[in-house]
Amino acid sequence: MSRRRLPPLGALHAFEAAARHQSFARAAEELHLTDGAISHRIRDLEDRLGMRLFRRLHRKVVLTEHGRRLYATSREMFDLLARGLVELDGLPAEPVRIAAPAVIATRWLLPRMDELEAAVPGIEPHLMVEGAPDGDAPPPDLILRIGARPRGSERVDRLAGDMLVPVAAPVYLARAGRPAAPEALLRYRLLRGPEDAWDLWFRSAGISRAEPPRGPVLGDHDHLIGAAIAGHGVALAPNRMVATDIAAGRLARLFATAVPWTDAYWLIHGESAADRPEIERVAAWLEQAMTADDGLPGRSTLPGTDLRRIAERPTVD
Repeated sequence: MSRRRLPPLGALHAFEAAARHQSFARAAEELHLTDGAISHRIRDLEDRLGMRLFRRLHRKVVLTEHGRRLYATSREMFDLLARGLVELDGLPAEPVRIAAPAVIATRWLLPRMDELEAAVPGIEPHLMVEGAPDGDAPPPDLILRIGARPRGSERVDRLAGDMLVPVAAPVYLARAGRPAAPEALLRYRLLRGPEDAWDLWFRSAGISRAEPPRGPVLGDHDHLIGAAIAGHGVALAPNRMVATDIAAGRLARLFATAVPWTDAYWLIHGESAADRPEIERVAAWLEQAMTADDGLPGRSTLPGTDLRRIAERPTVD
């Protein structure tokens, strides 16, 4: 199609907003038009193109296959135009605010910030740690959560589950000795996290355990992993949250046995997400990265550390 035959920009703008919201009424509200004006512009666009872009159902509209293709193109076009105007005006991009528990922020998201910025160029990510005092901060655009499905939010996506795996720091293994088999961990200092799943882990390894675990209880996953890195014992931790520390040599995964985590990772979309396509692109990256990054079965050895050289010892600190 030549530029002379391109449909009016206003019609494309109305279509993009209606497709993004899946609602003519919400598109009209965003563009400060009437519902009738949105409907008229989209009908005119359909007539010009000679194809239906929406299926009009009772109280909602659904994109056709042609509509989905045009939406992908128009969304990219308006995003490119918005970025160009920002660069032209020399104005900073509005940040995308991501709130997350400390363990996700520190152990998973921060090591991947370069990947996020490369995947969604032009954004300015602002990472907010949940629970940190920041009363003047605007509300987050996206919220990462751990646990059961969050309530009270209109749009919540389950990103992934996880497995609990046993990990320890080289400094602890050098002192305590390398466990030759899973049952050897019965003599080790076992750190307990928010969920004490050691009994389940030992049963999965085919081991009966009569005595309670030895070691402190850490009520937060970030503290649990931090205690393991500091050499205080063996932790049973979510695999996704320790994958970076294993790769960096701060932790070693001891055995292949893993048990399902009762919690999951969730993504809550804030009210601003529907109005800003870049937020949706960040959300899509978070989902893709979390899904792809299971890390199982994990690395049982560390870069620069040969665990076979750490002998098993009869006594354990």
